[in-house]
Amino acid sequence: MSKFTLFRKRQLWFPTIWGGLLILLLLTISSFFLLKQLAVILAPTAPVSDRSYLVVEGWQDEESLLAALAIFNAEQYQYLITTGGPNIRFLSPAHATYAEQAGAFMVQHGLDAEKLIVIPAPESAQERTYLSAVMVRDWLALKEADLKGLNVHTSNVHARRTRSLYRQAFPTVEIGIYAASPQSFELNKWWQTSDGTKSVITELIGNFWVACCFQPGEPGSHYEKWAVEKNGQASDPR
Repeated sequence: MSKFTLFRKRQLWFPTIWGGLLILLLLTISSFFLLKQLAVILAPTAPVSDRSYLVVEGWQDEESLLAALAIFNAEQYQYLITTGGPNIRFLSPAHATYAEQAGAFMVQHGLDAEKLIVIPAPESAQERTYLSAVMVRDWLALKEADLKGLNVHTSNVHARRTRSLYRQAFPTVEIGIYAASPQSFELNKWWQTSDGTKSVITELIGNFWVACCFQPGEPGSHYEKWAVEKNGQASDPR
C-alpha cells in the first residue's frame, strides 16, 4: 500500500544568469520589431471576394475617398455605400453628415449616382464606427440582400478597428477591409512624425478598448444603437 502524502518532490528547471539574459534580449528584439510594424498591423488590406457592395467611411480625407473610388471602379463593384454621422468639422457644413458629404464628393468625381447608396448615422453615445455598421446592416436587411461578404474602405491605421467592429455588427457575414495609405506619414516609419505617432497610439488604445470593454448590446436592441437603456436619460431620436 502506498504511503499517503500531500506533497511530492519535482525537478524544476530555471535559466542561468546567461540564459535569462538571452531570453530578455530575444524578448527585447522581438518587441522592438513588433513596435516598428505596429502601424502596418493596424492598417491591414484584406478584401473578401464579394463585389456586391463597397462600404466607404465618409469622414476620410479626399485622397482616401478618391482611392476608394478607384478601387470601386477597378474591382467593378455593383454599389458604393457611404457612411458617417453628423459633420462636426464645420459650424455650417454643406452636408449634414459625412455620409452625405462623401456621397456628393464621389458623384462629383465620376461615380454613377445610380450606384451610390448614402446611409447616414445619427448622433449617439454608441461607438460611431459600430453605429454606422449597424445602420448599413439594417438597410441591407430591409432590402433583403443575400449577403455573403462585405468590404469596407477606411483610413490607414483605423482599418483593424473598423474590421473588428463590422464583424461584431455582421456576425454571419465575412468582412473584408481596405486601408487607405496615409498622406502625412509612412506606415513603416510611423514614429518619425507627430501625425503618425498620434494616429498609431490613438488607434492602439481604441483597439484595446474594443477588445476589452466595448459592449454593443443585443442585435436590434435599443442599446445597440444608442448605448443607453430604453428607460435611460437619452431618448431615441428617430
